[in-house]
Amino acid sequence: MKKRKGFTLLEVVIALAILVIIIASTMSLLASSYSSLKDSEMRAIAKNIGMYTLEYIRSRNVTADNPLGFDPSKFETSDDTQPEHYLPGLVDLWNIPLTCEGHPYGSINGSHFEDYCVNVNPALQNTNYQNAPNAFYYSLQGYASLGDFDHLSQANPSPEDANLYICNYATHHYHNLDVASYNDGGPHTNNHIIMKFPLKSTINNGSEPNPDAIKSFSALPGYLPMVYTTDTSKTDQNSPNYNPFYTNNASLKKRTLAYRGFRVLIAIAARKKDSSATHVQYYDIKITVLWRAGKQEHSYVLNSQMVTYGGKGNGGG
Repeated sequence: MKKRKGFTLLEVVIALAILVIIIASTMSLLASSYSSLKDSEMRAIAKNIGMYTLEYIRSRNVTADNPLGFDPSKFETSDDTQPEHYLPGLVDLWNIPLTCEGHPYGSINGSHFEDYCVNVNPALQNTNYQNAPNAFYYSLQGYASLGDFDHLSQANPSPEDANLYICNYATHHYHNLDVASYNDGGPHTNNHIIMKFPLKSTINNGSEPNPDAIKSFSALPGYLPMVYTTDTSKTDQNSPNYNPFYTNNASLKKRTLAYRGFRVLIAIAARKKDSSATHVQYYDIKITVLWRAGKQEHSYVLNSQMVTYGGKGNGGG
């Protein structure tokens, strides 16, 4: 009887099939491991951005112990021409008491700054936006370094951050970065931002770009500065989850995802424990860092509270 000198065709096919299965399994495992590693890396970056954002907001908190150059003795004055009347509390990047006009839709009725300053319009813990819109501040920014704020205007709304730039001109959804003083008279309708990420976008007195500036956000064609969600509570003004930068409109989803990098959604609510208080006593702060992974958007959420306190008799804490 002759001995076989090789494998039969069936044996070769079976061997190849087993080899293909092993290779496919290995590649799938490697792809899964890479995806998991990438997700962990992006989440770690988002966490660092969220922590930095929170600490930066804390640094804008004017209190009796941390007056940031303001005169603590004037915290309880009733003189509308003195910025300290609206403190203690948060100040924006122009050292102006934070306004509720950070939200993009419409405006609050009234013609005086006290109608817009969150520091003197605190709401009780369970009060939502629908019943006290002047106690809430919202903003959506790209993770990018900004330049010199002294020269920002409605015609030059921080072009370094494509998100802010597009917000300024999007219908019913904008950030007006006009830096006019609230002592000019008439209604205060400026949407000042409170957040600045590390470094400046320019160096040498703005004559050239800063090579070290953060540019981790870029808008793609058609980008809409909003966040798509299927959670209807986030678009309900009676809900504690409400934020005007959210949309449930599925037809807009693709445009809200037309970006690369990270963006930061900030929600701040001025609160009081005592119903008779006329100044903010603490803030509820929610920071949501968003980024894309393929066709999906991921997020890291950070919730915190921050106490503020100042002059006697003003309910400042």
